[in-house]
Amino acid sequence: MMLLASSAIVAYVLLLAPLTIALSVWDGVIGSDQRMALHRYASKAGLEHKSFSRPLDQSNNNGNNIIERTLDAILTEIESKDNNIHGKQQYVEYWTRQEWRHIEAHSDVDEALAKMHDQNPSLLVDDELESKFSATYSNTHGFRFPSNGHVLYLQVGSEVKGPTCVFPSRSSGGDLLQSNEHQEKACATEGGNHQDNGDIKLVTVPAVSGRLLRFDGQDLHAVPRPHDLWMLPFVKGGAEYKPEEVWGRSVILFNVWPGDPPLNVSLDSNEGGEGEAHTNELCNAFSEWDEVDVVQNTQIEVPDTQESNQYVKVWLLGNERRRGYPMRTANLLSPAHGGRESLRKALSEKSLVTELLLRQQ
Repeated sequence: MMLLASSAIVAYVLLLAPLTIALSVWDGVIGSDQRMALHRYASKAGLEHKSFSRPLDQSNNNGNNIIERTLDAILTEIESKDNNIHGKQQYVEYWTRQEWRHIEAHSDVDEALAKMHDQNPSLLVDDELESKFSATYSNTHGFRFPSNGHVLYLQVGSEVKGPTCVFPSRSSGGDLLQSNEHQEKACATEGGNHQDNGDIKLVTVPAVSGRLLRFDGQDLHAVPRPHDLWMLPFVKGGAEYKPEEVWGRSVILFNVWPGDPPLNVSLDSNEGGEGEAHTNELCNAFSEWDEVDVVQNTQIEVPDTQESNQYVKVWLLGNERRRGYPMRTANLLSPAHGGRESLRKALSEKSLVTELLLRQQ
């Protein structure tokens, strides 16, 4: 059976043990001038997904825009200590967003391949997909995942409480509700490292200008708006997006794909960057980045009067196969330490990166 029609194959372009959570946060990754230049360019570029192949030759522009050159420089700094990765060809998928919007919990996947599977499942066979996309395909979940996801925060408005919420080692809403035994078997099959006692780890990363978040490409992540949406019975009224200095949340989101790019995203468009304002320093040297610790919420003082068995309703993105669960929300319990108040405190933080333990009902 033919895996994919050839005409369809178009290039789509912490106070924690590192083995427990593959998540890193750094401040001071790019300077203020570069952030402003990136924000101006991103505001004009819009929401279109694009991708490029790397590593780039930074001594020769070759038509790569300021975003592509900056992301390549950032990834080069991250990889500078790892000879197993440094210099290997990769594909970077990226897009931008300038507003604080509610983003339901999801994992990034090869969207075009997922759509093809949904429309005609018989065209795709797991064994063939696993063989063709050995570096990125998860037989357990039936999707291609990037190796790493990233959020680069450029500008953050004064009233924005828009943390990126990451569920390490969970890839779908169904994973949030699976038994611990099932999760351990799934992670063992994928070669992952799932070490917990059944609690659901959640890491909240506040939006801070110049900050970079890097996480495992299979991890479920979300941005709630309002920040405490998961604990509200309903929300009234429309969200405000202007003025930018108050409600803006300008970010570049990018994924790294080894082996093959995602399908049907413009790859290496060589659009050029003539006339754009930018600085000579694309990003700071890795030695100048300030690694941010992840603080466990048990170390944070919360009122003793809070009840622990309070619901937390996590909204899920996508169709049922993508969610891994029939319902649009996954209902969990708030942390035993501090209940919903501790979660609300973490979600409203301006800088502190926090790890909490949600629980299954």
